[in-house]
Amino acid sequence: MPENPEKEYKKELHKALEKCQFIEETLRMCIFSAVEIAKMQLSPYFPIKYKLQDVSKLPLGALVSIFSKINSDTTLHKSLKKITQDRNDVAHRSLLFTLGELWDEKHMTEATTKMKEIVSRATDVHNALLDVRYALLRSKSEVKRSTSKANP
Repeated sequence: MPENPEKEYKKELHKALEKCQFIEETLRMCIFSAVEIAKMQLSPYFPIKYKLQDVSKLPLGALVSIFSKINSDTTLHKSLKKITQDRNDVAHRSLLFTLGELWDEKHMTEATTKMKEIVSRATDVHNALLDVRYALLRSKSEVKRSTSKANP
């Protein structure tokens, strides 16, 4: 056990919150990339008035719900739902320790291990989302090229 179990726990807690924030921002970028692709394809026929501001303030759960409608990877969807639950636990209950718990090395070791597991899962989910984001950017480039060829 580290010299200061509380400090070690807080370090992992901050990592978990940071990773979850990265997931939120990447989801926003994925959703908006999909909207941009839809605009390029459909704007000659239907108005697409969706703006980045429409997703900029949405919480993680809402972003996961929207993302699940534009992506077919059900395993990733399940991981995102789990990470959303983890993030809610981290954000709302992670600092609620009694003085007794803070001095209980076993309890703090278990809590720190749980935070490390969340960080690991969040890292995996974020990496998967980055892959989706990259694929969306490639698709957007292809749509731009095909649109510019069709409209010289």
